[in-house]
Order: sequence, then C-alpha cells, then structure tokens
Amino acid sequence: MKNTNYPETFILTDKSTKIPGEIKHYGPAYVGFANEFAHFLDYTGQGYGFIYDGDWCKDRSYTIADVLSGHAMEPAPLLFQENVDYLWNVSGFQSCKTYFADPSKDNYMSEPDMRETLRHALYTLKQPVIIPQENQWWGSIVIGYKNGGSVLVVYYFLPHFMEMNNNAQPKTLEVTDWYNTKTSLFIAGQREKMPPLSDMYRMGIKRIQTCLEKNIRGEKEHYYDEWEAFLLLSMEEMIAHVKRTHNVPGGEHGSFDAESGDEDVWKFIGGAHDSTWANMAERRFYIMNFFRQAREYFPEAKDDLQALDTHFLYANKIMGEEYGRILGDPVNIEIFKNPEVRSRMADCIRRFKKADAKGLEMVETLLRRFEI
Repeated sequence: MKNTNYPETFILTDKSTKIPGEIKHYGPAYVGFANEFAHFLDYTGQGYGFIYDGDWCKDRSYTIADVLSGHAMEPAPLLFQENVDYLWNVSGFQSCKTYFADPSKDNYMSEPDMRETLRHALYTLKQPVIIPQENQWWGSIVIGYKNGGSVLVVYYFLPHFMEMNNNAQPKTLEVTDWYNTKTSLFIAGQREKMPPLSDMYRMGIKRIQTCLEKNIRGEKEHYYDEWEAFLLLSMEEMIAHVKRTHNVPGGEHGSFDAESGDEDVWKFIGGAHDSTWANMAERRFYIMNFFRQAREYFPEAKDDLQALDTHFLYANKIMGEEYGRILGDPVNIEIFKNPEVRSRMADCIRRFKKADAKGLEMVETLLRRFEI
C-alpha cells in the first residue's frame, strides 16, 4: 500500500442528497455511530434518502442504523461495539477494519501508517474514513485531508439543540493534531452488496424481534429490574450500592473517586441519570419511525405496522414525557432526594418494561401473519 503519489490535499467528491433550503431541522439524531453510518452512505451517494415532515428532515439511513445495530431496542444505557460491526456487515461492508493509536491494543497503527491508510481510503478507495472526534460525540466523518494528512477535513451536522434555528445544513471543520493514544481509525472497505430498502426493513423487523426477546425473556431482562429496584432504595442504600459496585443502574455518564464522600457520590448518581431518559425515549422514537417508514414496503401489513408505530410512540412518551419531566433536565438533586419522586420514576421503568414486552408480542404476531 506504500504510495508516494498521493496529492498533498484531497477532498472527496460530495455525492450527498441536498436538503431543501426550507428544511430547518435535521434529526433528532444524537447517536454517534448511527450518524457516522448515515453520513458515510449519503456523502458517497449510497444513502437511503430522507423523509421530510414539515421543516424536519429525518435520514432513513440513521433510522436503519439505530435499529439494525440493536441500539434502538436496548433496555438500558448500553452500547456494544459488536452491534455496530453487525450493522456495517449486514449493510454490505464485510471487510471493515478498525486501527488504534494505543500501542497496547490489537491493530495498533503508528501515526505515519495511519496517515498513509486514511489517504489510501480517501484517494484510492474514494470513501470517507471515521476518526471519532472527542468534542463531536454525535458523530462525524473524514471527507478529506490537507498537508499530506496532517490536517483532516471533517464533515458533520450539529445536533438540533446546539443550533436551534437551523441545523439542517452540513458543516466542515479542519482538525490538526488529531493523532493521540485515544485515536481510532475505521475503514469500511469496499461495499460488496447494497441491500435494497425493502431488505433493510425486513432485516430490521426481525432484528427488533431478536433484541426485544433478549430484553424480555433473556439475558438483558435484569437491566429493567435492577434500574427499578435501585430507584426504590433509600438514599443511603443507593450511595452504598454505587460505592460498592461502581455502577449506577439507569445512569450513563462519569466516574467518581473511590474516596468520594456521600454528598459527592449522591451528586454523581444524579448526574449519571441526566440524559438517560432522553436517550431511552429517542431509542423507542426510532423504533416507531422504523415501523412508520416500513409501511410502504409491506402494504399487506400496513395496519399491523401502524399499530406498532402507535405503540412505540407510547413507549417513547413514558420516558420522554413522564420520567424526564419527573427527573428534570439537568437532574434536580433536591427533587431526586424525595422517595415518592423516585417511586414514580420506578413505576415508569416498570411500565416501560411492560411496553417492550407488549411490543415484542406485536412483532411476533406480525411475523407469524405475514411473509416478512
């Protein structure tokens, strides 16, 4: 692969679908890997298109990524890399590779070799690469380089809440000093097949069934129960649990010093729950959208798909309109101290689990009735 003929500066040709000027909002789409997948496909002209709803734009590829990865069905704040790999593989990219700048990891790659590899992917394979940017947790792709690869040209959309008036137009950013021990480089490789949309929705419906079955009848059921039980503990018991296990059921973020006092641990518990409700609501929102989008490809099952759309909107509202309103954003620590408040939150988790169980039954009925 050693090639000394790369140009000093190279930017991939933009083959993306242009979003009409009257569309002002992109998303909501805050899952980094799903945005990376969607931006990669759209920029290279392989995307599955957008759906416009008023002045909102929703990317089909993002919805598909959230579901096919299994992320949209998770019962708790979880993300597994093998599920992201699964998404790329079933989408036709079966020779994906990730390289790391950390010498202690497998697939370690030095800076000169990583620079060579990204130039090869961009210039020779004519495809973006993914180098996650620490200050862009919502996801971006690298569409080019300057100065022989010492400067990256990064492409992304800002999250809706960061640019409330108009986030529907993409942005680019030049990044220097991008190589450090936290750096990883994802190369998708050539796409060996491009499944049609009907196949993507067919795979997605079956994936929803598989993942929800693990949630309700399998190894992931305990996440709901532990989250509910944690909220029903006293403050002292919650603090003791987190000190002992270093785990906050239902929490997502941060870490605390083992020597932290009770007050700091309590603040950590509250902070760890800050965005959980929003992320869980968004996951079920995209299951809802998946069934809504699938209706046109399975007209014989449109009523069942509409019922699933309605049901997962209900699941979305349990977290987004009830749990989130109780908790506050950011978490109101004083309210969170009230055991009656936490009891209401625990009831939301109990009903959320029941909603997922009902959704599983509905999907299984759909698959029995129709050849999907």
